[in-house]
Amino acid sequence: MKDQITVKFAETEDELAQVHKLNYETFVEEIPQHESNGRKILIDKLHEKNKYIVAMCRGELIGMVAINDQRPFSLDLKIPEIEQHLPPFQKALEIRLLSVKPSNRGGKVFFLLAKKIVEWGYDLEYNLVLISGTTRQIKLYEKIGFCGFYKLIGKEDALYQPMYLDVNKFIERYAEKFRID
Repeated sequence: MKDQITVKFAETEDELAQVHKLNYETFVEEIPQHESNGRKILIDKLHEKNKYIVAMCRGELIGMVAINDQRPFSLDLKIPEIEQHLPPFQKALEIRLLSVKPSNRGGKVFFLLAKKIVEWGYDLEYNLVLISGTTRQIKLYEKIGFCGFYKLIGKEDALYQPMYLDVNKFIERYAEKFRID
């Protein structure tokens, strides 16, 4: 029998500690976006504004994403007059720090995280999701429904494509997999 994956908001200190550890493994060791440190944890600069959605299996974090619905978003600070580059929207949120442990990539963890974001966002009437997608995974983001909207940002060894996802189009495309009417 396959292990059950639970996708939920991080609630405990242990879950948050695992978030900071996976954050370090991904954005320091794998994608050299941040400097290394001896503690091997990376607490996001927007940690106080973030809500973390985690994918857990047997008490172990296997995937995560940070959600921020308070502007300015990190992309607001990188793209001047960001609204001019986006389709019309009423309410947006930004997802950041998307990470799935290497041993769990290629499966359903990414989709389960995306589904949880969209369900939560839909309930709160968000209609646009923003992301800085690593260029290493552009095809995956596009497969889910994200669209690029600006030039690449970041530094040479850690480039990102600003992207958006229309929540309503995503739900229409995957309606049978959602409990949303």
